[in-house]
Amino acid sequence: MINRANWKLMKSYLAYRSEVVQISKESVRLDETRLRHVLEWAGEAPFRDALSIRPTLPDYLQTARVDGRKDTLSPAYQKKVINAAHQFGTWLSIHQTGYKTSLFLWLDTLRSPRKPMSQDRQHEAVTLADIEQIAAAPANAPWERRIRASAVFWFLSGIRIGAFVTLPVSAVDVFARQIRQWPELGVKTKNGKRSTTYMLRIPHLLDVVKEWDREVRRTTPQSGYWFAPLSNQTGEIKTSEHLTGEHRDSRARVDLKRWLDEVGLPYHSPHKFRHGFAVYALKLAQDMADFKAISMNLMHANMSITDGIYAILTEQDISERIASLAEKDNSPDELAKLLRQLASRLERR
Repeated sequence: MINRANWKLMKSYLAYRSEVVQISKESVRLDETRLRHVLEWAGEAPFRDALSIRPTLPDYLQTARVDGRKDTLSPAYQKKVINAAHQFGTWLSIHQTGYKTSLFLWLDTLRSPRKPMSQDRQHEAVTLADIEQIAAAPANAPWERRIRASAVFWFLSGIRIGAFVTLPVSAVDVFARQIRQWPELGVKTKNGKRSTTYMLRIPHLLDVVKEWDREVRRTTPQSGYWFAPLSNQTGEIKTSEHLTGEHRDSRARVDLKRWLDEVGLPYHSPHKFRHGFAVYALKLAQDMADFKAISMNLMHANMSITDGIYAILTEQDISERIASLAEKDNSPDELAKLLRQLASRLERR
């Protein structure tokens, strides 16, 4: 049974996050879902006793579920729950009387699960070879052309699926490779962030995006969706309806799975295309300025997020880069130049 006082504290925290921090409704919903695990873990015990509750929260999450499924929570999701618990505990210690001392030591025990990098981790991103196969696959009906162009768009831009399906035509300039992820245009970005982002300059892939862009602009006004709604009767782009439901990303996921099955290609979730953009771009990055540009294009709050999630090299990458170090020009002039660059970056921090 869940402690009612704990539940009320969680509700107060979520209200604070919404009203003061002003995070999006979706982020509040995700926080509530993750903190439900924390409530279940605590049970009838008050949060003041968090340090003495056994099993510890990280251990509890190894076998916890609240959706009725039998498989365990993924390490990535366990980490999100622990981060949510840490933020909640920090808020309690600051904003609620009597929690500062009791929760201080508990917060220090919250550790994300350790998991050695498996071979599977090395294949979670869509590769350039994958996206070239997708771009070359046949797409005859409008819905097929729409989802093929969408998949290529995701890889070239690294855009999140939620923002993508809410992009109006006016937010996309394919020829400038520019995407205006602006909430005032109706784009639903994570935490309401506003940014102008860009697509990679890979001409034969951009051609696929341009093909759909020309098609959608022939019938859709600037305020209409670039991922245009299609008629259930004719399958053509709707010209009289431009606002649809809140869960448009589900349509994109269903169409992607259906089309990839039809053309005989393996399914990748939309987020794996975002991963693909990041991994591909980071491998080409030459300096910290490139790294910063990639991080900003992903709309990350800081570069450590980009580094922690995407800057993971395969064993082959590591082998080739280590071997190439001996081949690089390490002359005094080159070394001096590198040191000047590092010093300049440190000064700007």
